[in-house]
Amino acid sequence: MSFTDIGFPIFLVLCLVVLHACWKLSIRKWVLILFSYVFCLSFGFGSVIVITLAAIADFFVGRRLESASNDEFRRRWLWLGLAANLAPLAYFKYSVFAAETFSLLMRHFGFRIPVPSVHLVAIIGLSYFTFAGMSYLFDVYYGKIDASQNASDYLSYLVYFPKLIAGPIARAADFLPQISRGFRITAKDVEIGCIYLLVGATKKLVIADQLAGHVSMIMSTPQRYNGSTLIQGVIGYAIQIYTDFSGYSDMAIGCARLMGIQLPQNFMMPYSSINIAEFWRRWHITMSNWFRDYVFLPLEVNSRGMRNATARASINLVITMLLCGLWHGASWNFVVWGGIHGIALAIYQTYADFRGRPSRSQARSPFHPVTCASRALTLSVVLLGYVFFGTRTLSIAWTYLWRLLTWSRDGIALNSPYILPLTAIVVIVHFLIGKDRNLIEELADYSIPTRVLTYTVLLMALFSLVPSESVPFVYVRF
Repeated sequence: MSFTDIGFPIFLVLCLVVLHACWKLSIRKWVLILFSYVFCLSFGFGSVIVITLAAIADFFVGRRLESASNDEFRRRWLWLGLAANLAPLAYFKYSVFAAETFSLLMRHFGFRIPVPSVHLVAIIGLSYFTFAGMSYLFDVYYGKIDASQNASDYLSYLVYFPKLIAGPIARAADFLPQISRGFRITAKDVEIGCIYLLVGATKKLVIADQLAGHVSMIMSTPQRYNGSTLIQGVIGYAIQIYTDFSGYSDMAIGCARLMGIQLPQNFMMPYSSINIAEFWRRWHITMSNWFRDYVFLPLEVNSRGMRNATARASINLVITMLLCGLWHGASWNFVVWGGIHGIALAIYQTYADFRGRPSRSQARSPFHPVTCASRALTLSVVLLGYVFFGTRTLSIAWTYLWRLLTWSRDGIALNSPYILPLTAIVVIVHFLIGKDRNLIEELADYSIPTRVLTYTVLLMALFSLVPSESVPFVYVRF
């Protein structure tokens, strides 16, 4: 089941009716868990088993981390809990990739090691609930939060269906207190929740799904198209993945808001960023913060003996982004993508340490030539990364990049009626609206005529511009 499936609105309404009809908090929690399991079951029984075992392990280890007084015992329990979380991820997501890579490596030494043909069950949302569980264990270990004392609270945190498939990656410190307080909801929450759902559906169905067909053709077979078409393809992919993923996040936040739960923002106008560091503060924010807090900062602490702070931070940024790339998928394409962003972040870190970061008072106009050049450079790095992120193999990515850089004139010239107009819409929104504003939250405070007009326009776009077939969410496969 997906947010864009025909049956999902019925499922959501039924969940909300039953949830808010129950007055007792303990019953509400189990209602939420039940509906989350039904949602999870729509993707297969394997996902239910893995997430349940992970929840049991996290809950038990969290209690042990809190009760143990010996530091050595606490470290052992932490490693045990992390292993319990990472084992399913390693097996279901990376085992085949690791076997193929090892086999390919051995061929260079004259050994032929066949890769066994294994059909692994797809565990939907595996990366996301694994990261949620690991962040909980880290926070309990470092004393940032108390271990959950109620199994139903923790289970509802891990299996909560709006964030299950593709985030946002909510932290237990933010989620569990909301569960304990009860599902408080106001009329304003209902309106804001509906706005999030409406805006998210528009991004996904009206923009991302319209782009998907042509973008997929270009990205999958770049040898067929000329340079101008390849430019369209990578730009179209940038708009597709943004509207697809931010649309999913908006819909997840909207579903949660209707239940009285606030999930964190995941996107804040990322394509308006003036440097690559700012881009990662605005793109997939919850994932960026996760890698910052649980990968980059521990690397910084463990390597503090290195005298040159800039070199240390640069190396740690590259390592962090390589792991971030590998998290996205078991493919060298994602590793290269992570390496590109890691190197870009390291270069910016070196530049910023040398020149100093500008303060807010020194910030230039959005249309200042230096600002525009900075944005163009940042977007160039992002688009370069998308060449590897959006193609299936390294050979296809190199073909795409080579034909793009040499501006190949042979091949099909595809003039998509969707890519340029929809790109223009997204670019205009990024440049004209303050990038630190959240118009969805603000809209509920506008005048009634403004709100009615906005809702009408969005509904008309949904009813008139939605393609006949919905495309699966891009980040579901991660």
